[in-house]
Amino acid sequence: MAQDNRQTACGPIDETIAQRLEATVMEIVSGGRTAAQALEVALAAIIWADQLVGRFEAVNRLPQALACQAGCHFCCHNQVELTPPEALLLGDYVEKNFSEEEKQALAASLERSVKIRAGKNKQEIAHLRRELPCPLLKEGKCAVYPVRPLVCRAMHAFDAGHCEAALNSPDLIRDEYYAHRQVFTMSVVQGLRGGCQKMGCQSGPLDLARALRDFFGQPRPTERWIQGEKIFGS
Repeated sequence: MAQDNRQTACGPIDETIAQRLEATVMEIVSGGRTAAQALEVALAAIIWADQLVGRFEAVNRLPQALACQAGCHFCCHNQVELTPPEALLLGDYVEKNFSEEEKQALAASLERSVKIRAGKNKQEIAHLRRELPCPLLKEGKCAVYPVRPLVCRAMHAFDAGHCEAALNSPDLIRDEYYAHRQVFTMSVVQGLRGGCQKMGCQSGPLDLARALRDFFGQPRPTERWIQGEKIFGS
């Protein structure tokens, strides 16, 4: 069955999905508050979001194929907001998989990104997007693809040419997308934040570059976050 649910504005949140993810978060931490549990919280959210989209699209044929493929990275100039567990998962992945040279290059890229955007609002930053590729973009590909943030998993496009034109345009051009991908993913994000709040842990949205800089700028961030400390700056 073809499911034509293309939209240009963000869809509603599915409260059932959000509540179930929130309950999953609480179940995970009921076994203890360790760094492993913190990372498991983020992994559970990512797996669930991927499964929701996969199951939907397995039974609902999409009327228009997606143009997204490896090496297409126009959307990787959009500024990414993520939850604290996702930031911790990214930091853990970098620590375990990047060489020392790669970590140093990433640190410099994070610092550059933060400095360019200092004192600017979201709209001003969006107009500078061509100067601000994701710090985790390496040779046109995501260097942390297996653990990329939820908002990145929600991104998709029908026409790569449109994405390129949108990036190069001085104006902000609204993209068309499938509503179910946005609804599923953002509902999981809401559930993840709700679970963090119930845990008594920092839960507000974070900027990717600032969050990673904060992660690498202090000792044991994952363990301290799940114990209720504020790890990330606003």
